[in-house]
Amino acid sequence: MRAARKLVPLLLVLSPLPALAQDGGLASRAFDGKWRMSLQTTVGNCTPSANVVITIREAKVVGVDGANGEAWGYIDASNTVVGRFSQGERALRANGTVKGSSASGAWSANADYCGGRWTATKTN
Repeated sequence: MRAARKLVPLLLVLSPLPALAQDGGLASRAFDGKWRMSLQTTVGNCTPSANVVITIREAKVVGVDGANGEAWGYIDASNTVVGRFSQGERALRANGTVKGSSASGAWSANADYCGGRWTATKTN
């Protein structure tokens, strides 16, 4: 359960791989910048809520402020967000949609059998 508490903030650190659009290009660079993410647990015994700041560059998550572990993710040309954040054997998966300067979706953690919803707002 403690590991999940560390992963939840890591979670929505949607870090990336290149997201290729149908025309072969990356998703819009309009998403580049810092995003403040808020996670809410709705199922299981993970931390009830957490907030993190992530950095997106070229439609990829390139960092999560104050977190360690591995992050992978992207925003594709249809504004779909996909992310996976891991620390050791524990992993958290997130998916959702971006619209303008806000985003939202669902997340789940494999080892602790918990999950919930997330929202994000672009801060710059």
